[in-house]
Amino acid sequence: MAKSLDKKDIKRAAVTWWLTSHLTYNYQRLQAGGMTTVMGPLLNKMYEGDKEEITDGLQRHMLYFNTEPRLGAFLPGMVVALEEGIANNPTEEIDKSMVTEIKTALMGPLAGIGDTVVAGLLKPIVLSVTLGWASQGQIWGAFAFGIIFTLMDFAMTYGMFTQGYKLGMDSIDRFLEGPFIKKMTSFLGIVGLFCLGVMIVKYVSVQAVLEVKLATTTLSVGETLNKIVPSFLPLAFTFLAYWLQVKGQSVTRVLLVLFAIGFLGGAIGVLG
Repeated sequence: MAKSLDKKDIKRAAVTWWLTSHLTYNYQRLQAGGMTTVMGPLLNKMYEGDKEEITDGLQRHMLYFNTEPRLGAFLPGMVVALEEGIANNPTEEIDKSMVTEIKTALMGPLAGIGDTVVAGLLKPIVLSVTLGWASQGQIWGAFAFGIIFTLMDFAMTYGMFTQGYKLGMDSIDRFLEGPFIKKMTSFLGIVGLFCLGVMIVKYVSVQAVLEVKLATTTLSVGETLNKIVPSFLPLAFTFLAYWLQVKGQSVTRVLLVLFAIGFLGGAIGVLG
């Protein structure tokens, strides 16, 4: 008779996933080692004494697996619930390959969502704030990023894993089709743009020093542009760099273009 998992088992599994999802990362199986590390103690408890079932489960989870480890922790949590359901209903004819098929089908979409929200939005936002502190000579700014993001990382991973287990098979449908992802992505996108605007004003230093002498006054091109759009030239240079990268130019080439514009503009007295 298979045993059910308790809250301690799930909490321990969530922490194990957080610690090991990339600990044995390799290009042959990617996160399979971490997933198997999570499932090992659970399979031992669910199939106590049944070496054949335990071995079969370990082999099943050593197959290729890769997803975003934080928001994507939904999937390992759901898989634990599915494995527990299979173990506790041996009379029902459930094809165990379904576990592998579900992991294969969903690991990509969840990775895309997780990478967009975490790597594309959350991490740059935290980094932009802590870099500002560090650039002002505050050494604790360098440590702040590691501490803040580690706490966020654990909270997201633990929360998503346990929610995935609680909701079971319905979790992925609710997660993908519900309004949470759209609202969160929109919110973080707005915050990200706000931080980008602050960084442009604070860290992109380009000024137009050209002055045009008129009949009765001297017109400063830089001041005039800034009256039309605040920080006009820093914003223009930022958009130029973005446009060049969208067109497929390498970072090195973008930097060379910006250097050439700055050098020539300074040489002829237009930029300063």
